[in-house]
Amino acid sequence: MVLMQINAEPFIFTGMKIGFLYYKFFPVEGGAAIHGYHLARELSLLGYDLYKLNGEKDPYTKKLNNPVTGFLWMLARCDLIYARMDYFLKPRNLLVVLALLFRKRVFVELNAPSDELYLYGRTPAYIRRVDRIMAHILKRADTIVVVSEPLKLYCTQALRLKNVAVVENGADRFEMKPGDVSKEIIEQLNRIKTRWPKLVVWPGSTNKMQNLEDLKNLARKAQEKAAFLIIAKEEPGEHLQDMDEPNVFVWKALARAEVEYIIKEADIGIALYEDYHWSRWGFYNSSLKTFEYLSNGLLTISNKKGTGIQQKNPNFRFAGNPDEMLTFMDEELSDTGTDHSYRTWKHVASDISNLIHRSETA
Repeated sequence: MVLMQINAEPFIFTGMKIGFLYYKFFPVEGGAAIHGYHLARELSLLGYDLYKLNGEKDPYTKKLNNPVTGFLWMLARCDLIYARMDYFLKPRNLLVVLALLFRKRVFVELNAPSDELYLYGRTPAYIRRVDRIMAHILKRADTIVVVSEPLKLYCTQALRLKNVAVVENGADRFEMKPGDVSKEIIEQLNRIKTRWPKLVVWPGSTNKMQNLEDLKNLARKAQEKAAFLIIAKEEPGEHLQDMDEPNVFVWKALARAEVEYIIKEADIGIALYEDYHWSRWGFYNSSLKTFEYLSNGLLTISNKKGTGIQQKNPNFRFAGNPDEMLTFMDEELSDTGTDHSYRTWKHVASDISNLIHRSETA
């Protein structure tokens, strides 16, 4: 089942209680936190009452301060547990297993296949064992929510699950409030704009999934065409190598609002990834930055073909090599301000709400 209707009306469960077992998502930083925060916000606006155990208090969930008694309260009082799982021995994952053993209604969100464990030094035998364990656990869940068709293939083929639904990511148009962004960054961007005709942005982590080498090569070839704005989150043990091209500008450890400001000010967004040769399913199309570019009107260039929703956006470009990317960088932007072809977090929450309704009535 692929949920691709951008304007589908959601089913609303006013007052339905959801135990929200997610990564820490407030204050918002990046990756899973972005997904968790916006999903919590939009489900709350649809009328659901969300409860969480971890992280700081946020405007859209009620935090249960004691994680032990709080989880027991969830088991007794919540109508549904919505949890994001991964392949590590984290308390959140163990609580999902307990909820399933107590026969609670559980929706599990899975954003990566077990093959990602190769990046942490795990062996094929270890990963096969993980698949057996996850298959046994997840067959008890009401619904497995994944962000793309490759992840659905992982669930249906490797784990042999049947209750799998694709709900693609989304992103909102960024709105800045006075004081969100430092005067220094605003002035720096203004100076860059006076020197280069276009701004190209890349926000991301310095991990093995990103193709930073091609990004550097592209910046080198486009020295007179564009300035490259690199917003890097350095992972433990991974560091961004020096980029000494005159058209490359690097920021590290920015606040989320400043990241959004730089993206919004850019003309072009770049999304480059490695081949994922370690994954049986190839690249699994969960690129959040691509949705953020498209929702904010950027010409979006990627070395991956993208999802069905991304391909329908008039500003999405798939490029097989750097020369194609350079050609696309010369294009003018299409106006997507009025055609609603971008996918927002409201659409994501609507899809989840519809899934909840369907499982309720099945």
